[in-house]
Amino acid sequence: MTEKTKEALHSKVQDLMKYGTSANMEELDKIYHNDIVVMDLSIDGRLVTLEKQGFMAMIKESFKDKIPEDYMWSKIHSLTVNGERGHVLISRKIPVGGPKMLIDLSIDFVFEDGRWQVTREVNFSRPDAEAA
Repeated sequence: MTEKTKEALHSKVQDLMKYGTSANMEELDKIYHNDIVVMDLSIDGRLVTLEKQGFMAMIKESFKDKIPEDYMWSKIHSLTVNGERGHVLISRKIPVGGPKMLIDLSIDFVFEDGRWQVTREVNFSRPDAEAA
């Protein structure tokens, strides 16, 4: 979908999860804006900030040899669109920062070049209580 609607943004979030868990770098390159900044605050208070290439390399390594379907769980808490801007607050269970982690993600999107692109992710990691 190439529209500035909540439905199109929701579809892009589904693509983001699908391509992320399968480490499809070609498709992720289209979704991640060239100027993306990703900040991850771990449970021990350590802040890691990455730009596009470093973040994509981390995703590629994190999902290497993983079964994508095992990491598709998500809960969208909020999804909003305001003109050219979109925001998603989502929880995921993915193997980033440890094998059994629950990650809350605040994701900012911009509609640019005819598609939704991620400009910033702010992630908060914590152990997955259900998996412990």
